Amino acid sequence: MKYLNTLQGRTTSLAALLAVSASALAIAPAAHARDGLEIEANVALVSDYRFRGVSLSDKDPAIQGGFDISFASGFYVGTWASSIEPVGASELELDLYAGFAFEAGGAEFDVGALLYTYPGESDAHYWEFYGSAGFTTGALESTFGLAYAPEQDNIGGDDNLYVFYEAAYPLGETGLSLTGSVGYETGAFGDPDGDGNDKWDWSLGLAWTALGVDWSLAYIDTSENFREGNATAVLSISKAF
Repeated sequence: MKYLNTLQGRTTSLAALLAVSASALAIAPAAHARDGLEIEANVALVSDYRFRGVSLSDKDPAIQGGFDISFASGFYVGTWASSIEPVGASELELDLYAGFAFEAGGAEFDVGALLYTYPGESDAHYWEFYGSAGFTTGALESTFGLAYAPEQDNIGGDDNLYVFYEAAYPLGETGLSLTGSVGYETGAFGDPDGDGNDKWDWSLGLAWTALGVDWSLAYIDTSENFREGNATAVLSISKAF
């Protein structure tokens, strides 16, 4: 995925995946490019759908997947879905997004807009704008990013801001990478335990590729004292086509 699906985000997060079914792999279309157009699909089954440190699957496994279409100009559009703990009448999160990715000054930038929808529950969808900058220092890969949701009725008439840093560092010739992240959230979603303090989340893990798929194992925790934000270990595997 092109948009903010990093360690703080969703399926391609190194700390968000568990297993992918053979049937899903069999039917997923392969990525291909033609005349500057590239189409990619991704599938996964996660042990716990953690979004910005908080479980959205009630700490249970979730099935996930999506598609991206990107153009030589840097523009892209995509969609991504996950099973979730019910939001009203909906048990599915369906995201629609569009953005622009480019390189400048030795860094990779990504800006765009994202619509979170919950089919079957019309009063839960909301918009968010995002941006990130990634760069490499020696072997260390770093990304700084933010996501901002303007004031909207479906998030209580409030706005929301999330900022994060994430990093990945290869461990020599082992094929393993050490991954880590820290994020801060304030606004509509910034105090899920209701104690009056804004939320912090962090993760530390390992990522590697084996048997044709991408694996990770990560420790994830938040500053919030409630069940869905308590510390956990997430084992993962994902596949992109």
